Amino acid sequence: MNEKWFALSVSQTEKKLKTNAASGLSRKAARSAWYRTFQKSQTLFVRKNKKISKMIGEVFADFALIILLLAAVFAVLFAEHIMGVTVLVICLLNIIVAFAVYFQSQRTMEKMNLYFVPTAKVIRGGKLYRISFENVVPGDVIIVQKGDIVCGDARLVTSDDLTVLMRVDKRKAIKLKKQAHGVVSLDENNPAKMVNIIHAGSVIKEGSGRAIVFATGRYTYLGAMTGGITEFYNDNTPKELKKMKRICSQISLISMLCILPFSVVSLLLSHLNGGNATLSASFLTALAISASSMTQLSCTMCKLFFIKKISDIAKSSNPAVIRTTDAFDRLVDINYLFLMDGSALTDGILHFDAAFTAEGEVKDFENYNGTVASIFEIATLYNSAESNALTVGLNLPERFRTGMDEFLAKGRTDAEALKIRYPVRSYLPGTPTDPTDRVNYSDSGKNMTLGVSTTNDIFSQCSYALISGKVQPISNIGIDRLRHTYNIHTEQGKTVLVFTLSSFENSGRTDGKLFIGAVVLREGVDRNAIAGIQNLRKRGIKVISFVGGNKPLGTPEIPVETHFGVKAYKDDFIKHQLPVTYKFGEIDTYYGLDEKDIEELMDAAQKNRSAVGIVGFSDFAQEAIAKSDVFISCSPIVNVSSAKNEEELYTLELAGAGTSASCIQTVKEASDVIIQRPNGKKGGIGSFCVAFSAAEVAYRNLYTFFRYIICAQFIRILTVALPMAYGKPILDARHVLLCSFIIDVVVMLMLSLDKKACGGAEDDKRIYRIKPLKKHISADRMILISAIAASIAAIFLPLLVELTGVFGAYLYQVEYLLCTVLWLHITLIYYTRYNSIKNIRAVFKNRWLLGITGGCAVFILVVSLIDPIGLVFDFVYNPIAYFIISFIPAAVFGAVYELIPKLVSRIKAK
Repeated sequence: MNEKWFALSVSQTEKKLKTNAASGLSRKAARSAWYRTFQKSQTLFVRKNKKISKMIGEVFADFALIILLLAAVFAVLFAEHIMGVTVLVICLLNIIVAFAVYFQSQRTMEKMNLYFVPTAKVIRGGKLYRISFENVVPGDVIIVQKGDIVCGDARLVTSDDLTVLMRVDKRKAIKLKKQAHGVVSLDENNPAKMVNIIHAGSVIKEGSGRAIVFATGRYTYLGAMTGGITEFYNDNTPKELKKMKRICSQISLISMLCILPFSVVSLLLSHLNGGNATLSASFLTALAISASSMTQLSCTMCKLFFIKKISDIAKSSNPAVIRTTDAFDRLVDINYLFLMDGSALTDGILHFDAAFTAEGEVKDFENYNGTVASIFEIATLYNSAESNALTVGLNLPERFRTGMDEFLAKGRTDAEALKIRYPVRSYLPGTPTDPTDRVNYSDSGKNMTLGVSTTNDIFSQCSYALISGKVQPISNIGIDRLRHTYNIHTEQGKTVLVFTLSSFENSGRTDGKLFIGAVVLREGVDRNAIAGIQNLRKRGIKVISFVGGNKPLGTPEIPVETHFGVKAYKDDFIKHQLPVTYKFGEIDTYYGLDEKDIEELMDAAQKNRSAVGIVGFSDFAQEAIAKSDVFISCSPIVNVSSAKNEEELYTLELAGAGTSASCIQTVKEASDVIIQRPNGKKGGIGSFCVAFSAAEVAYRNLYTFFRYIICAQFIRILTVALPMAYGKPILDARHVLLCSFIIDVVVMLMLSLDKKACGGAEDDKRIYRIKPLKKHISADRMILISAIAASIAAIFLPLLVELTGVFGAYLYQVEYLLCTVLWLHITLIYYTRYNSIKNIRAVFKNRWLLGITGGCAVFILVVSLIDPIGLVFDFVYNPIAYFIISFIPAAVFGAVYELIPKLVSRIKAK
């Protein structure tokens, strides 16, 4: 569009776009406009999903896997058809499963990222909605407030001290003042000088406004300049997964170095004894052993440990939303949790707390006087004022509805009769600079203005007060007393609604107002907060709350009743000339600290190598938020999967919800985790505890899988290498890949979907971390010793049986050893997951472990009974005797793991 919108008046803009500045487009008109414009304009902020081709490339970007596939091809070329084809099929099957899991996980995380995408507040049909940027159309009337990101180029209708940070290209931004009625030269070409226009991509720094959108997406100034801002999904890998990949690469190399000498010996001995061992088979087996330790492909799949937990907690009864998988790294490292405002402890609902008049606190509502009766009448008028709003404002009294209803329930006012006696003409909502709401009504033909203010500035404008139901002059001493009462309540984090009256004709004057009374509201306390804080303390996290200070107007405070432990006041630090860091770590609640003080505390913690998390939804202490290790914002968590055909992505919290405040867009966009304000049993500290516990479970289960991989690798190396030492290479690449790729993937899926933490006693609250290989072997030597002992038993047991002649000649090496290795893997899974034979009952509740066991049994049965399949795996026949003894090495594993520690402890005791 080449229209000079800055040169048009508001009415001309309305006419051009067929809209209304007060009520906006109708929903039907908006939907039609979307179908006409979206395909052309597209969206301004383009969020790229990872392409399928790139995901496939990442799955195949594994050196060991590529070599293994090439080796399988060469095996086929050199007449090792059965082995080559079998290895190829197993590898391809694993690739397909891995890609399917990876694709679903990737799309899940990209969908989670939509919770952090900025949204627009639009008026449609006189109602206020919050919708996605791509659903905004020309003609939409938008509301912008501090922290909002502008969704399109728009002509201002109203503005209130509006300051924006205008984005002029992909990186640069400039700070500008905006005015709805500002004058712009007709030949102006510089967008920065168009004072009555707000441009797409700008951030509202101060003030608020209403505007009519005239361009969206690529048609905006920023869209035309840049072609749209492409924002890629952050796909950082968690550091524990990086460590696991690095260590498993070492194990892969060690495995190759271990198996190659045995392969050479096997070839020599086979050649001397007239055997049939081949170079291609030995080389393929060595590669299979190396690849089975842990490939890039499997590490990619291991993100499922984190993604599944992120998805689960977003869908849980007490949800939280985590932006990326590597946010778990920062979550589990937290040592201090700073509560910057009341968002994590208060439910956001303003409840009735108290009332006071010029005569003092109102305590008895059963026998109240004429003054209190007047408060009830005035409050009833105000409570219904939004139905008479001239425009859809920013400060509808709906945010006070719960508290006002609770207050009015104590009176006996006839609301319907009151509407007839005092007809309301209009309601004018307050603004950030002038937060007084005004209700214009008639009283016996006289025009009156009811003012409802949340600041104590209003007291200086009062010349009269209602005392015993009569209008009487009020002295300066009386005003000071009222202001003192006001301050007592506000210092405790309460919201005070001050009701004043003036005539409609004189409403613009600064004197002569009549003070009626005040209603005190307070945010409800989350009853689960203390339990949540105690839970975090047990996990080693210190929770610190901050009250007072130079917070923005309207920022909820933490109610005094929730404070616990040691308190500290800034005045005391100043009085005793102490730094605010004095006894940091021992203090639970700080009063009156400003942004610099909080930054000082954070620096002190981080210098001590402690991680700090911040919970909040305001932009108070921005520098501290930027330097925090993890930032948790409080915002409504709603279904964001709705998209293009329905413009109501979800309803706006400020217009109709019971909460008093919500997270501003720039704060939400900067956060790592979103939790809800407490509401019933949801949100707040409890929601954070759910997220923290999920991170802990993900890390413990990943560590358990790591232990399993290392022990399984020992079993595979020994059971393949030892028989080679005397010229009998019993297991080859087919069997190694069957046991490793297939079973390992199932084990990974089992542990990633497990909701309980694995790998340690229930009373051990420490978070398991992957250690360097030497330290890990030292820390988990018992399970490694058990695996080695069982593997050695698996190799030499049939030799002993053959020497004794109990079952005749040992002719069924492959059948026996393959069964033995399968049972050893299942036993290893059991002990890494459940830790003791005492927990055997849990096996029957674990469908995955039952599935693996049943699958192995079915596999053995199939290859035993169906000859063509048996030939593929050299599994010709499996006599019952050798099938029975194949369980003995698994029993050896359990006996060593269970009994040796007990014997050692008894010996030490003696």
